[in-house]
Amino acid sequence: MHRADDELANGLGNLVNRTVSLIHRALDGRPPVADSPGPQSEKLSETLAAADARIESALGDYDFRAATEAVRAIVVAANRYVNDIRPWEFEAGHRDLEPVLATLWEACRAIACHLTPFLPDLAGRITDQCTPTPTGRVPLPRPVQRRLGAA
Repeated sequence: MHRADDELANGLGNLVNRTVSLIHRALDGRPPVADSPGPQSEKLSETLAAADARIESALGDYDFRAATEAVRAIVVAANRYVNDIRPWEFEAGHRDLEPVLATLWEACRAIACHLTPFLPDLAGRITDQCTPTPTGRVPLPRPVQRRLGAA
């Protein structure tokens, strides 16, 4: 239960919530669009690029633990990125803010896609948070995973 709380609610849940919250605060809820990745995003980009092959190989070997570890690696890299960049400290209109948010938003969307075979309900909640509504804005942030220890 502690590991589920730590990795799902704290790690993944906080990442999605922070990303969506920052999009609402900085971009009035408009999905971020950027021509280039956010600064210092190389490690996250490498982790994202490697995930498809790692997951495909692991699933081919029926190694579900290795497949989910590849997804967890994205979560870890994205959280490290957001903690290093600290986009909540950017001034409104900062030239790097939208690329940073676009990088994080795409990481959240990739995580949801990769989690679908393993945790379809959680993947659906993340997808819902990262999909614009008919108004063209992302939904207001809400928890995607409750803490099991709090139940």
